[in-house]
Amino acid sequence: MIETKERASGPPTASGGIARGTSGRAAVQIAAAVAAVAVFSFAHPHAPTAAGEGGGKRGPAGEEKKREEEAKKAEAEAKKSGAGTAGKKEGEKSGGDEETVKRVVGTAFIPPRMQVTRESSAEKILTPEVRGMIDKALEFIKNAQHPNGSWGDAQFPESAGVTALCCLALMAEGSQPNCGRYGRELTAGLEFLLDHAKDDGQIAAKDTYRYGPMYDHAWATLCLLQAYGNMPWRTDMRDKAARAIQCLLRFQKVDGGWRYQMMKEGESDTLVTLNVLFALRLGIKSGFSIPQESLDKAVAFIKSNAIPDGRWYYKKGGPPGTVAISGCGVIAVYGSGDIKNPLVNAADEYILRYYQRLSPQDLADTPYAVYGTFYTSQAMYMGGDKYWVPWYEKVAKFLKTYQRENGDWEDQHGNSTYPTAVAAIVLQAPLGYLPLYLR
Repeated sequence: MIETKERASGPPTASGGIARGTSGRAAVQIAAAVAAVAVFSFAHPHAPTAAGEGGGKRGPAGEEKKREEEAKKAEAEAKKSGAGTAGKKEGEKSGGDEETVKRVVGTAFIPPRMQVTRESSAEKILTPEVRGMIDKALEFIKNAQHPNGSWGDAQFPESAGVTALCCLALMAEGSQPNCGRYGRELTAGLEFLLDHAKDDGQIAAKDTYRYGPMYDHAWATLCLLQAYGNMPWRTDMRDKAARAIQCLLRFQKVDGGWRYQMMKEGESDTLVTLNVLFALRLGIKSGFSIPQESLDKAVAFIKSNAIPDGRWYYKKGGPPGTVAISGCGVIAVYGSGDIKNPLVNAADEYILRYYQRLSPQDLADTPYAVYGTFYTSQAMYMGGDKYWVPWYEKVAKFLKTYQRENGDWEDQHGNSTYPTAVAAIVLQAPLGYLPLYLR
């Protein structure tokens, strides 16, 4: 390896020469790099032979050694010729605004190809049975789409939130707008969301959650950000995504969180706050400007609802929340970078024990059992395969038991579209297409 110092001026020209003002040391650097490439080109198994024929076989050892000697000789000649043109001592500035730039030049080492065996938990848990469940669920979602591109459910026939979840389920399969197995359905759903974005940033359709529109808006914002950059024909997408993010920030409450209504007054809850955090974090990854203070306040609010035994309060002053709320706590804290916080480990242990001790029937009797897996799945995934694999296998058995013949799942209120979308997202998590599942 050769350590050199060169002036900032005088880069190599496109024709391979050296621009005016280049120092002798720079000439040495360039000659050395060219010589190294010459040696590599000869030694590479696919390089042309000395006779100019197509590649394949390596040249004799003696010829290879000869080429190396020639490269060294060329380097020495370049050094000799460059000594008279340097004009100044090494490290000396030539005046003006020029600066001495220090670089390290070396020869690249390309290791030989080897057979690498890689074990993946996805190969283990995505069994043919699970893949069959996924296919049936996705076909149900496809067939449940309305002519205007939206999806709805028993309680909310035309909903931006349900539409967003269904779009996320299709993207979890690997489809993209106008591309992939469900590209057409996905595009229609995203177009519906964009067309229902209001001037104030809120995204809501005809039917919203009965307690307020924040659920729908947070899900829709997350969904559009997931597709951001993949719909170039929608030139209004950036503006509408930016307005949607500003709408979320505008209604952050004094305690740092969010709740159902679009208002700053009142108390927040852990679940809605986490849903908004999903969208804000993805907004940052998509290149939007989001104040760090807003994120810090939201995480601090969720941390304030933690219980040391691994449970989490849904709302201050109330009873401990369901296991899904513990999942929300893990996602919020882990996603902030505080991965060694003891609250994370306690909640992971609590969630896994909860699922291991309950039968599929017990889980089915739990309110919002399928919806809750959306949050606990991410918490378990973040904890590593120690938690993720046994959790996934148990939940897959539960979902298999209660998937209906047409591929859907139903909650206690007769809704079947959004629970099916959630189940499809969770079951497809090992595919790795959604950035919600990160370690």
